[in-house]
Amino acid sequence: MTTKKTEELEHLDSVSQRLKYIVDTLGVKQSHMAEKLGVSPSGLHYILNNDVKFSKNAKKIAEYLNVNEQWLATGEGDIYEENTSIKTYKIPVYYPDQLKLFYRSNQKDKINTNDYLLTTTAYPNKTIGIYITETHFSPKFEVSDMLAFEQIKNFQDGEILLIYLAKANNIVVKYAFHAGEDLVLISPTEKPMKLSYENGDIIIGAYRECLKKTRAL
Repeated sequence: MTTKKTEELEHLDSVSQRLKYIVDTLGVKQSHMAEKLGVSPSGLHYILNNDVKFSKNAKKIAEYLNVNEQWLATGEGDIYEENTSIKTYKIPVYYPDQLKLFYRSNQKDKINTNDYLLTTTAYPNKTIGIYITETHFSPKFEVSDMLAFEQIKNFQDGEILLIYLAKANNIVVKYAFHAGEDLVLISPTEKPMKLSYENGDIIIGAYRECLKKTRAL
């Protein structure tokens, strides 16, 4: 018996249509995907929107999305390889205001959420996510995107950090650069500022990935 979902998949007759189906189903952020694949956003946009029948990047895209390369390239076979077990991980996602209250109380109050970002990446360190509520990084990140940040000790110049600014009692997402012993924080639309450990500023983590759909589990 043919199911509605099977019929839907059978009508995906190009790489573009099959890729768009996976991207929409998984809630993958296109700009993040292009960055991880090493292709231009315009190149990925072209594949998604021009009914492309063949793509030289099919293997790389399939590996990134953990799907069957043959299915993506030709439509034959299953979306996922037989006998392939894909383990997923849940990263808790918070609103910035939740984190502000948490860090302002010196971590005395327990923080809870029912929302999670699903990922296939097993990060070695503690990882949390936040909802983007500002437009400072648009179009790289848009309002309601979910960003995952991993707690690490050392940061490279140009990394995007999630930071609690104690004096302003604010949670911010900024590019970080070393200037001597100082850590300078920059965003596309605001003036640079200096991180102050003396004032109680806290680096929560470094940016790792982005999803565009809310997943309440």
